[in-house]
Amino acid sequence: MLYCSNPICSNPFNPDSHKFCHSCGSPTLTPLFRNRYRVIRQLGEGGFGRTYEATDADRMDAPCVIKQFFPQVQGTFALEKATELFKQEAKQLYELGEHPQIPRLIAYFEQDKRLYLVQELIEGQTLLEELQDRGTFSEEKIRQLLADLLPVLKFVHDRGVIHRDIKPENIMRRAGQPRGAAPTPSLPSNRQVTQSPPFQGGVGGDLVLIDFGVSKQATATLVGQLGTTVGTPGYAPVEQLRGLVYPASDLYSLGVTCMRLLTGCLPQKDGSDRLYDGVNACWIWRERLPTGTAVSPQLGEVLDKLIQERVRDRYQDAGQVLEALSAPTPSLSQASATASEPVNAPPPDSLSSAVRVDYTRLRDLLAAASWEEADLETKTVMLQVAGRTSQGWIRKEDLEKFPCTDLRTINDLWVKYSMGRFGFSVQKRIWEEIVKMNPYATFDDFCDRIGWRVSDSIKYENITFTLNAPEGHLPACVLARQGFGKFVFSVAIFFNVGINHILVSRLEECDIH
Repeated sequence: MLYCSNPICSNPFNPDSHKFCHSCGSPTLTPLFRNRYRVIRQLGEGGFGRTYEATDADRMDAPCVIKQFFPQVQGTFALEKATELFKQEAKQLYELGEHPQIPRLIAYFEQDKRLYLVQELIEGQTLLEELQDRGTFSEEKIRQLLADLLPVLKFVHDRGVIHRDIKPENIMRRAGQPRGAAPTPSLPSNRQVTQSPPFQGGVGGDLVLIDFGVSKQATATLVGQLGTTVGTPGYAPVEQLRGLVYPASDLYSLGVTCMRLLTGCLPQKDGSDRLYDGVNACWIWRERLPTGTAVSPQLGEVLDKLIQERVRDRYQDAGQVLEALSAPTPSLSQASATASEPVNAPPPDSLSSAVRVDYTRLRDLLAAASWEEADLETKTVMLQVAGRTSQGWIRKEDLEKFPCTDLRTINDLWVKYSMGRFGFSVQKRIWEEIVKMNPYATFDDFCDRIGWRVSDSIKYENITFTLNAPEGHLPACVLARQGFGKFVFSVAIFFNVGINHILVSRLEECDIH
């Protein structure tokens, strides 16, 4: 199959025998771009060009995305300006692609007097597709979304870039497991790129922020002059539609995205929107929540502040949003669950202990998001409960009789202050999901899933002590060893020594899920 690179061709695919395009008559037919990339199908088209799915012959036909650049502008100056913006985008994508939740840039080149970008193809579903397939999101899923994406936005904004088009279609849930740090993309030697400081985080979440096609430097606030579409109606804030953008503009779009995923109300092609009251100029998302769905006051306040009309009334950076979500306020789901818990289940922050162990410090460390110190404190208190402080490790018989009250208190604290991302019950659920998919799963499979194994190495030094760590990543004090077979406590180590059912059984016996 030959491909016509004429940007205005309506049907660019041609049989191998053709010398001229059957659609437009152009002689610029090619089997491979740059003798490397083969176009498979068109993915989209916009004011700056077309996007295609392709394969990379130099990487064993690995799938990739090609962006062909042909700005629809008039005049030499406008064309030169648009071309410069494209080059800026290439530089931005190169720098941003070091983050594991942003598609990496593979190449940037010119062919037939046209410009092209080649990016990693992300396999998976967009959140819009997920909404359509599985229905509206729960509070837990929204919290996970925010925990995954807010650190990405902080990374992007710290580098002077505004995404400008955050919406469910531009957030993808990666198929399979999230990748680790991205390798350095290959840019032609004639393109000079200044690298930003390397990404310092660990393995990213499973959500990927895509389509930086309308990204610009944060200082370049006037963009409407080139006739480009800036953001998407129904998601973009008013200042963005007027040509001004700030980090808070992306946060606004993220807030609207969360509301639409909670309610299932999407903007319509005719301009109507059930989620926005045009008469009173306000969002009415609470009134559109599905029957039986409730949102905690804490998350509701966060969403309300994200979507304020005036920029100064919103959060000004992603870190402020993460801080607000980490505040030690009991969630609605925890409060409503209290009535259905067994009589021996302590209420949130009761710090109950069957053996009079003090959990105050553990609670305070978790509330302050001091994850590393909290991880070590978890080891300390569990050794105290088991009466094994001097030995420094726990035996399987200690685990089999570990008090339910204490196990629940520790787990509840981790789950609450990590917004459901960390805790023994989270690790247990992940292990059960792995075994359901593969009955022959091993400890290594578990470590890959929760981000403990890095370059085939499982060490405590590999742990990432941030809320953006993979789900189930903490507590991880299990990796601190004292001799063969002597381990401090955590879920996965018992998978490693062949008695994987002990903790799972104990959590079940204690009705901890």
